[in-house]
Amino acid sequence: MKELSVKSDLSSALSKAWRIAREEGFTSLLSTLRGYCLYHLRDKWRFVYFEYPLEREFLAFEGRELLTIKIATREDFDRIERDIFPSLVGDLEYDKRYFKLIGQEGIRCFLGEKDGKLIHYSWVFLSAFNSPIMEVPFDKTQLRKGDIFIGPVFTHLSARGLWVYPCVLSAIIRYLRQNQYGEKVLIFVDGRNAAARPFYERLGFREIPDAVRANWLYVLRQKVTATIP
Repeated sequence: MKELSVKSDLSSALSKAWRIAREEGFTSLLSTLRGYCLYHLRDKWRFVYFEYPLEREFLAFEGRELLTIKIATREDFDRIERDIFPSLVGDLEYDKRYFKLIGQEGIRCFLGEKDGKLIHYSWVFLSAFNSPIMEVPFDKTQLRKGDIFIGPVFTHLSARGLWVYPCVLSAIIRYLRQNQYGEKVLIFVDGRNAAARPFYERLGFREIPDAVRANWLYVLRQKVTATIP
């Protein structure tokens, strides 16, 4: 799945689908379209949403495993391509598009470095109204001025289990508090990830109840989702 993101809007997806059909063949196109359909009919409806009030102190994980944390600049792009891009395969290829946003107002990319290699990124959107949460079934009427969105995030396979993300998340919360950016942080995770809920709850996040408005479309998609394994 090289160019057609499973999360692309329909018009963009169709144009890229035609390109994939020409360049990679019909089999690759079918696989890509299947991923696109599964995301919109099933996967994005499984997201679970959490919030964290910035008035609350966050747990400190400073200096753990000699991790260096910084905000990315355009000068980091070559290193990002070298250290991180080779690991962004399959659905993760979608994340590559975000790196074009480095340096834009209201957007931050936090990088984690260990032993001279970039092993982690966390995207921070200072306005949730201009963030990936607008592309998922979250009830937008619940968004408020001052809401900040964190995501997507990624940790290299070699560094998982070393508490890299909690260290970076701690640095992000501290940065937001020190600069008085916003009032609340929002994130979402795949509800099938059994470890995600207790992980965020231990860090002080609260699951948002009724995060998806239950209209007729929601009910219909829930029924469709239940039939797709």
